Amino acid sequence: MSHINNDHKYPCLADLINNGGGLCMEYVVEMKAAAVAFDEGGAIWKGKPRYDSIEALLKDAEAGIKRCAEENG
Repeated sequence: MSHINNDHKYPCLADLINNGGGLCMEYVVEMKAAAVAFDEGGAIWKGKPRYDSIEALLKDAEAGIKRCAEENG
């Protein structure tokens, strides 16, 4: 398994992936979301239905994953 360097602009996303989670970037009809972040327990963040750019999606995912980590320790 590859290791993603945490020293870039998405450290929470990198940490999630390095610890077995992931980010699905495709429209998930059941969730009405363009992206979903998940860990071993399931979905931890779901994005909006649309984004103007990949960068906007990644920034939103980073903020959502960070918020989830802060809320859940």
